[in-house]
Amino acid sequence: GTFVGVNTAYTHHMPEHWPNPDQFDPMRFTPEASKGRHRFAWVPFGGGAHMCIGLHFATMQIRILMAQLLSRYRIELAPGAGEDWQIFPIPKPKDGLPVTFQPI
Repeated sequence: GTFVGVNTAYTHHMPEHWPNPDQFDPMRFTPEASKGRHRFAWVPFGGGAHMCIGLHFATMQIRILMAQLLSRYRIELAPGAGEDWQIFPIPKPKDGLPVTFQPI
């Protein structure tokens, strides 16, 4: 009779699973860096039997988008941008996380 919820934002910042959890480090997802990590340490699409049905489609979309953007632009973030977050109804930066795209 007890309700339980998993806070994915907290889970994705747990130092026991993520060295330097607040640092942007895409290399932490390489197969070598992921070895031994708990399978539910990274759950952006849920986990187990209730994973998002669009998981693979969304992952492919973002890979294509990032390949196109990063081959053409350098993405810059203003100092202090994205520091304050709203928690409800979904976690997101209060300032909208303004970025600038500089052509390469």
